[in-house]
Amino acid sequence: MKKFIRIISVTLCMLLCFSMVQLPAAAATTARYELPFEVNARAYVLASLDTGEIIFEKNSNERYDPASLTKLLTAYTTYKYVEDFEGTKVTAPRYVYDELFGMNSSTADIRQGEILSVKDLMYAMLLPSANEAASILADYIGNGDITNFCMMMNNEARKLGCKNTNFTNAHGLFTDNHYTSAYDMYLIAKACYNTPGFMDIVTTNTYYMPANIKHASEYPIQNTNKMQVRTSPYYRSYVKGMKTGTLDYNNFVCVCQQNGENYIMVVLGADFSNNENRPAMVTTAEIMDYFFDSYSLRSANTLTFPVTEVGLKYAKDTDTLLLYADNEVMSILPNDADESSFQKVYNLPEYVGAPINAGDVIGTVDYYLAGQKVGTSQLVSHDTIQRSTVMFLVGKFQEAYQSLYFRVVLAVTFVLFTIYLIYTYSQYRKHEKMQKVHRRRR
Repeated sequence: MKKFIRIISVTLCMLLCFSMVQLPAAAATTARYELPFEVNARAYVLASLDTGEIIFEKNSNERYDPASLTKLLTAYTTYKYVEDFEGTKVTAPRYVYDELFGMNSSTADIRQGEILSVKDLMYAMLLPSANEAASILADYIGNGDITNFCMMMNNEARKLGCKNTNFTNAHGLFTDNHYTSAYDMYLIAKACYNTPGFMDIVTTNTYYMPANIKHASEYPIQNTNKMQVRTSPYYRSYVKGMKTGTLDYNNFVCVCQQNGENYIMVVLGADFSNNENRPAMVTTAEIMDYFFDSYSLRSANTLTFPVTEVGLKYAKDTDTLLLYADNEVMSILPNDADESSFQKVYNLPEYVGAPINAGDVIGTVDYYLAGQKVGTSQLVSHDTIQRSTVMFLVGKFQEAYQSLYFRVVLAVTFVLFTIYLIYTYSQYRKHEKMQKVHRRRR
């Protein structure tokens, strides 16, 4: 018996210790649709910037090395801490080059001791993916301490809602405890997209770095995003900027715009195979070509026609009130689907009473697609409806007549009246009997 108790005790202790270990948790991200074919990527996310929907995803909350996609968060953090990009001058410190020496990493040929504006450094970091530019910015904003800058980066990532991101350098060249997820990278890219001035940088194909201490004249730097370069075999007209990232595998984030629709595509961990130099761009093209051929942004409702109606009381000429949606709800639909694909759940009273003013909110309608809620509209009156005094009085009388209180009062009154009649009749009969007795005595 004692041996059995010891076994149970040890087992419980092991379970308790295991439960205290915090394992990386990856909450599921629900995609609207499933990609019907396999692509070369460990993880990906396609999301709508117009609706916030996740359209396709694979392993979107798993942690992977971001490589130079790190520089998107470096750029975003720079925007948070530097106001004047052109007027702020930064000197390239020596120790940055000690860190990168012998790495054969991407560069914009910025030399030790050169003085550049933050604007020049941002172009250098985001176009040719210059690692020295990222570290120079991190050193400046972190007050001479890149580790301090990384803490600032991670803090900004947490503010954006990133749960699977931790950066230990500003460029992504080193991978020790340095990771992100496809979904987190979508959040970072979306924040960059919404930052004024950022898209002007990443949609530039060629930028001229100024003459400097070690450069007698200005010199060009090129964007590594070949999907927006017309002469490139990877070119797609819908790609409008963002960032590449390469170590032993290929990453890519881009903004895709077509027919007034806006999307962010994230590809992580595309393997180099078949002598392909930019496999993440190939994967991006496969997914986005299929998507634009098969899906589009559609409206779940209309603003020009009534959505539904509700019963109306106290009005003279009508007993229904037409209701209109106050906003357009959009969602991604297959091209062969229509508005009937949306399910509507109404939150409305059985009826309303006049007077009603145009624009009065009467209720709401929730829109669902394949069981997922895609939006809500308030339902408002399009017209002003005056109250009829006669209809109001008649209606109130009908309401009173139909109310439980009125019926209880009526029933009690009937019972009391009946008792009164019985009592009156009994008194009358008693009086009659007394009259007969009195006459006999005479």
